[in-house]
Amino acid sequence: MQIVIDGLLTNYQVLGEAKEVLLILPGWRRSITEWTPIAQNLAAKYKVVLLDLPGFDLTALPKSIFGVCEYASFVKKFLEKLRINKCVILGHSFGGRVAIVLASEGQIVTKLVLVDSAGIEKKSLYVKLANALKIIAFPIISALPNSIKNKISNSVGSTDYKTSGEMRKIFVKIVNQDLRKLLPRIKIPTFIIWGDKDDVLSVSQTKIFKQEIKGAKVRIVWGAGHDPHLQRMEQFLTILKEIL
Repeated sequence: MQIVIDGLLTNYQVLGEAKEVLLILPGWRRSITEWTPIAQNLAAKYKVVLLDLPGFDLTALPKSIFGVCEYASFVKKFLEKLRINKCVILGHSFGGRVAIVLASEGQIVTKLVLVDSAGIEKKSLYVKLANALKIIAFPIISALPNSIKNKISNSVGSTDYKTSGEMRKIFVKIVNQDLRKLLPRIKIPTFIIWGDKDDVLSVSQTKIFKQEIKGAKVRIVWGAGHDPHLQRMEQFLTILKEIL
């Protein structure tokens, strides 16, 4: 299905006809198609809405440099257009960032599920040193030809940064937004699901979520990495059905 939100052609899918709505927000550079099997399993209990966020898969690129708050505002407008006033939100990785902002506002979200969520990453000593070197070297790098600057840019940074293309400025803006201060504002039932072998976002971050969000409960998907819904689908679904 497609709809226009703020001039952006937006791709989404709806499964089920229940009164209670579950909105699923995928991760960075991800598509709603990877969540379809999960949605099909939950469609008897929920009206499951899957949304491709701006810049990903079949939804158009943002017209400005979006940060997490702009993405959250976009989702709110999407829900308004679908006449959804309340919903459960599940956010995976980058989708978790957007879900955190929405849940902290205390208006739309009735229950929050964060799956290997981004938003509170601690920068390692290596990253801090690399950033410091970039600042020191900036005058020199700025004077280089664009072809050389691009090679330097592509030689450092995460895979998401290197492959972000037209979304690079948005990616940089987003990863520099620490959402930890928003966590204590979340007053709804919250569940943290994490793959114990996640090498993108460490499972140790679950301790921060549990500490900062009052009453938050943590469930581990054993043997899964950053994508427990794909890597251990049956175990993930069992947990999801228990908490939902």
